[in-house]
Amino acid sequence: MNQRTLAYVAPEAYAFVKKDVEGLRAYGVTVHAHMFGTRSAWQVPVAMLRQLMFLLRVKRAGVRTVLAHFAGYHTILPVLLGFRTHIIIAGADACSFPGIAYGSFRKPMMRRAMAFSMRRAETLMPVHASLERFTNSFSRFGPREQGYARFVPRLQTPSVPITYGFDAQAWSPGMREQSRQGALCMAVGTVSGNAIHFRKGVDLIMEAARAMPAMSFTVVGSADVRSYTDLPANLTMLGRVSQGELSELLHRHSIYLQPSVMEGFPNALCEAMLCGCIPIVSHVTSMPGIVGDIRLVVPQRESHLLVDALNRVLALSMAELERLRELMRERAGSYTMDSRISALLSAIEEHSAMIGSTRP
Repeated sequence: MNQRTLAYVAPEAYAFVKKDVEGLRAYGVTVHAHMFGTRSAWQVPVAMLRQLMFLLRVKRAGVRTVLAHFAGYHTILPVLLGFRTHIIIAGADACSFPGIAYGSFRKPMMRRAMAFSMRRAETLMPVHASLERFTNSFSRFGPREQGYARFVPRLQTPSVPITYGFDAQAWSPGMREQSRQGALCMAVGTVSGNAIHFRKGVDLIMEAARAMPAMSFTVVGSADVRSYTDLPANLTMLGRVSQGELSELLHRHSIYLQPSVMEGFPNALCEAMLCGCIPIVSHVTSMPGIVGDIRLVVPQRESHLLVDALNRVLALSMAELERLRELMRERAGSYTMDSRISALLSAIEEHSAMIGSTRP
């Protein structure tokens, strides 16, 4: 029996990975998923052995195509074993920010693994075109010239930008009246002083909260809330929450903050926009294009610029706020899962035969 079939490999089962797998299966694709599952360098050999067994098994079953999320150690074996490998570039695999210990290209061995894989892949699928080459003008945590094509010289592999997609029904604006004084940020895994703390701009938000005592701020997703011992009184730090809880939180806040040092195509930003939040973002990669020309893009990593943007929102009339919320929902709603999955399949089928025979 012949049917469309592929293997999907990723470092972990992130929410956006699960959405891809579910979306592909909904389109009738047989997906064999495997998570590499390493959190430290010493685990890599064991993880590669596990992945080798998985790849040999699916190859015997007739699978010839691998779709990989992120480039890294988990993309070495697919290209070595002759799979037609397509790599989704999602952010960390397009940058180097040594100042905050973020970005895969700052690690020499990982850099070699990514360059090896990217050069031998069938296609590279950045979640935004800017990830190929972009200028870091927002922070001083890394070099000015960024992007996977700058870190991998003479890269010839075709790049096909394909943005993430979202379910507008799952992130509806709701009926609850939003507080004009509330601003929220998603920073999953943040701990006081760690890489995520600085990458997501939690330190800037803390400074803005101190400068604006009449406004309330919420940061969601901390891995250790107790590590924050010097929070201003108007800032609430929460741990991880479910999708339903996050939706409720977004409905209670008017503003969504994403003053990040680096992002690929931030899911939380688009989900917040679908919930009717007004975004304030940094001038980094995809984010200015996602929100459009609304004068709420922070050009440099300075807390006073974040405060200025917040004050511009607070100065809007209720009618202006409602118009802006509707505009943001329309912009985020243009990125659908149907369009993403269709684009992924089209790119794969254009560059490789995704037909594999499966054994009964």
